[in-house]
Amino acid sequence: MRRPLFLFLLCLISLVLLACQTSEEEKIQQVLNRREEALRNRDLSLYLSCISQTYQDKEEDFTRLRNRVEGYFRNFDQIEYSNWDRSIQIEREVASVTQQFRLEVMKGGKRSRYSGMEALFLKKEGKKWRIIGGL
Repeated sequence: MRRPLFLFLLCLISLVLLACQTSEEEKIQQVLNRREEALRNRDLSLYLSCISQTYQDKEEDFTRLRNRVEGYFRNFDQIEYSNWDRSIQIEREVASVTQQFRLEVMKGGKRSRYSGMEALFLKKEGKKWRIIGGL
């Protein structure tokens, strides 16, 4: 009688622990949501917290990306960014994200709009996911 009760309790505890853990996909969603918030608020520190120090995309490394984004935040009066139709593919410690996006920037009363599909690449560094390419 004790063994079935013990197994039941062990299964119940395991289910509760699994339910409390944040899935890897949710962790990636959180990083992307922080990036969106950072763009809207022109918060460089928050934006960079989403980026890996090993960021590399074409000719741009972390330092060049930081300088480019810092220039955007300094030069634009307002930045609006939204995304939808997001797809996340995870393969162990790396992930790729594709999503539709719309970006609106305002400077001196003039508004510019950009939209399309973006592909972002992330890597798990310790317990955190960070963007390593695609910006």
